[in-house]
Amino acid sequence: MPEPITALLFGAGARGAQAYGPYALAHPDEIKFVALAEPNTVKRKRFARAHGIPANLCFESWNEAIDAGVMADVVVNCTQDQMHAESGIAALAAGYDMLLEKPIANTLGDSLRIVHAAERHNRYLQICHVLRYTDFFQKVKQILTADRIGQLITISHRENISTWHMAHSFVRGNWRREDESSPMILAKCCHDLDLLQWFVGSPAIKLSSFGSLIHFKPDNAPEGAPTRCTDGCPVEENCPFYAPAIYLDLVPFKYALSQSSLSHYKLAGELALRRPELTTPISILIPRLRELTQYTGWPRSVISDDPGNKEALLKALQEGPYGRCVYHCDNDVVDNQIVQMEFEGGITASLTMNGHSHEEGRTLRIDGSKATLLAKFSFNRSFIEIHDHRTMHIERIDFPSNLEKVGHGGGDFGIMNDFVQVINGNKEPTTTARESIESHFMAFAAEAARHTGDVINMHDYRERAEKQLLP
Repeated sequence: MPEPITALLFGAGARGAQAYGPYALAHPDEIKFVALAEPNTVKRKRFARAHGIPANLCFESWNEAIDAGVMADVVVNCTQDQMHAESGIAALAAGYDMLLEKPIANTLGDSLRIVHAAERHNRYLQICHVLRYTDFFQKVKQILTADRIGQLITISHRENISTWHMAHSFVRGNWRREDESSPMILAKCCHDLDLLQWFVGSPAIKLSSFGSLIHFKPDNAPEGAPTRCTDGCPVEENCPFYAPAIYLDLVPFKYALSQSSLSHYKLAGELALRRPELTTPISILIPRLRELTQYTGWPRSVISDDPGNKEALLKALQEGPYGRCVYHCDNDVVDNQIVQMEFEGGITASLTMNGHSHEEGRTLRIDGSKATLLAKFSFNRSFIEIHDHRTMHIERIDFPSNLEKVGHGGGDFGIMNDFVQVINGNKEPTTTARESIESHFMAFAAEAARHTGDVINMHDYRERAEKQLLP
C-alpha cells in the first residue's frame, strides 16, 4: 500500500479545520497533515492535537513554514482571500502542488498571477469549486451529457442565501467589505458561475449585470435599534437578524430540522422550537437533539474559540463583530445581484444571487428541446426532476439533503478525494485551474457591468486582462 501524501495546511479556520482536515482523519491512508501555519494560537493547537503534528512543525504564518522548508507533498491553502496571491505563489515556487480555497484571489490580476505561477513552475493547482464534486451536480452534468433534455436552450440558476447566513458572512463577517475580501458575486457565487460554464461546456461570450445593497443600511434600522443586539434592542422578538437567536438559540438550525423531509430530523426540530425547555433532558433519547445541544460547528466556531461554551459565545456577541446590529455595520457588498449571460450557439443563462431567502440552497431550471430539468440543492431537501416535453412524464431523483450529507452536500470530501487521486497519478483532474479561472473572469466582468451598465464582450475582456494585469 502506498504511503499517504503529506500536506502542509495554511489556515486552520472553518475551511481548513472543518472542511478538509476531517477528510485526512477519515482517510489516513490517503493524506496526512504533517505541518500547519495558523496565527490563532487556539486554532493552531487544536488542529495540531487532532492531527498529531509536533510543535516544531506548527507555525504562526505561512511565510515561516515556507522559510523552514517543510517537507510535504502539497499545500492546502485556506488563508483569507486577500492572502491567496502572496502565499499561493510562494508555495508553488517552493515546489508544492496546491489545493487552493476559492476564490483564487480577490483581484483578477492576482488570480491570473497564481494560475500563471502554477504553469510556470509546472505544479498542479486545484481550486476548491467543491460543487462540481457533489453527487448532485455530477448527476446534472451527466443528464446534460446524455442528451436527456435535448438541445440546451436556457438556464436559470439561483443562489438563495438565507437571511441569517447573509447577516453572518456578508454583513457582520469577513466578507462584508469588498476592499477587505472580494466582490460578493465572486466570494459567494464563483461556485455558481463555474457550474454554469461547466453545464454549457464553453465560456460565455457576452455578460451584463445589475445589483445593489438595498437593505443592510443605517436608513433601514428600526427606531431605537442599538449598535449591538445585546444592548437591549426594542425589536429583538421580531428581527430575523437578532444575533442571540442565531448563535445562542440556534433558531435557524432548529427551523431547518423542522422542515426536513426525514421524520427524525423533523421531530427533533419541532420539539426544539416548541418546547425548548425540554431539549436538554430529552436529548439523551433523541440523537439529533443531542447534536443540537452540543453543537460546536459553523457558525458558532467562527465567532468564538470556545464554541461549546454559552458564556464564551455571549461574550463574543457582546464584544466581537457578530453581535453588531446589521443596520450599524461597515458592510458595503451587495445583497442582491443578477448576472445575464450569452454562450456560443445563442444559449442564454441567468444567475440570481439573493441574500434574503427563507432557506439556504440553490435552485436550477434548465430548458432543452426535449425536456426541462428542475432541481433543488438545499439544506432541507435535494432533488432533480426531468419533465419530458412529449410524454409529460416526470422523473424525480431524490438526493440526501445538505443536512444529511454535510460539507457542501459531500463536495468538500469529494474534492479532497479527487485531489489526492490526481496527486497519486490515479486519474486525470476533474477540472483545471485554467477552467476554474473562467468563473473569475465572469465575476469580475459582472462587477464591471454592474457599475457601468455595459454589456461586456467576454473575449475582449479576457484578452485585455491577460495583457494588462500580468507583468
